Amino acid sequence: MEETNMVKIQVKKTQLPIEIGEHTFYIDTSEKGAEAFWKLVSNYATKSAKITEKLKKEMIKPETADRKAHEELEKVMDQLLGDGAFNRLFELSPDYTLISEYYMEICSAVGEELGGRKKQFFDKMQRYLEG
Repeated sequence: MEETNMVKIQVKKTQLPIEIGEHTFYIDTSEKGAEAFWKLVSNYATKSAKITEKLKKEMIKPETADRKAHEELEKVMDQLLGDGAFNRLFELSPDYTLISEYYMEICSAVGEELGGRKKQFFDKMQRYLEG
């Protein structure tokens, strides 16, 4: 009887863990998750820009702009990390500027993960095709 070698392929995860303080959140980095992530980032950027534009044109008061910006930050953090995420982070760092910095760091990390994974795949394909 001929012995065959078993090939084991490591299961690849599509959940990127994000640790902030004692909290760990998971972001879906599958193709569908990546699409939702970029859409979320784009929508938040658009909403933030509109608030800033209205403030510059003096269509809203600075206090109103701050309140709206805070509401949008709360929404995007909960959409990105799960319901209640904003409140858990606000308990750690009760400052909207710091939460905003967390948001930017998360976006940077997820963007790198998604870009890096795609690059690795294309590099492997290129090597495979070149034989």
